[in-house]
Amino acid sequence: MNDQCLSCQNIETDLKLTGGYHPRCSRKLFGTARPPKVPFSTPDIAGEAQKMVGRMSISGIQPKLSLIHDRKSHQLTVIERGGSYILKPQTERFESLPENENLCMCSASVYGIAVPSHALIPLSDGKLAYLVKRFDRLEDGTKLQQEDFQQLLQTNDKYDGSYEKIANVIKKYSNVPGLDLVELFERALLNYVLGNGDAHLKNFSLIKEESIGYHLSPVYDLVNSRLVLPEEREEMCLSLQGKKNRFSRKNFIKLAEHFGLTNKQSANSLLHLHDITPAIEKMIEESFLNERLKDRFLEIYRKRLKRIFR
Repeated sequence: MNDQCLSCQNIETDLKLTGGYHPRCSRKLFGTARPPKVPFSTPDIAGEAQKMVGRMSISGIQPKLSLIHDRKSHQLTVIERGGSYILKPQTERFESLPENENLCMCSASVYGIAVPSHALIPLSDGKLAYLVKRFDRLEDGTKLQQEDFQQLLQTNDKYDGSYEKIANVIKKYSNVPGLDLVELFERALLNYVLGNGDAHLKNFSLIKEESIGYHLSPVYDLVNSRLVLPEEREEMCLSLQGKKNRFSRKNFIKLAEHFGLTNKQSANSLLHLHDITPAIEKMIEESFLNERLKDRFLEIYRKRLKRIFR
């Protein structure tokens, strides 16, 4: 859609887009009202990523590039270390993964969960990639102290954990445990209804900021994995109340109790999730996914919501 922002995905007929973005969205992500140029294509990324194997500070199976915004040339430039952005392209194995991730991140934002600046961005071959601004770096390049929960739980297996174990670490180390535990509860709910069965320990972390101290970092690597892996065996890769499948409202209420949340806090989180359902469904229907994937995404989302709110 020509009138749909590649970042927030909202359609605002009274606000003109610049280079595919609302000026405010572009400023938030790039620091400029007009987005920078992207001088490389999808095939280029695999080659660039291969050259940097073992040297880049980001990892994962999916090809990724670390980038900076070169203000002089006003373009995104590949860099080995100290990048301000992470770019994830289309993959042959998983259909429309960038569109999937941006949609899920926008959904998290609607729910009120902290997200870093992010967007879809057209490469020089016209294909869309997913771009996210690193939240662990300040504008002057200073890297914030951050530890993921695989490190904090001292396990060699990122799938060896539970939401209860994450909560116990938050209680011990967070400087704002009350806020973090509510957000962790809401992330568990959102991961479930969005079909994210790959939210492992490395997808949760504590970050240290001078004004707050240690707290739960913004959400990242949020995708509907069931959409691209229909054979996925488990609905959640981290256990919740000793389960990884067939969850109900009762399971999430018990989880909230383990976290130490009040009945009012858990009820408010559940009510808010219910209230934003029309907004999330509209976002899915107007997303950059193709019609087949939109229908399947909605099917997953509605089926899981029904288990919680029936």
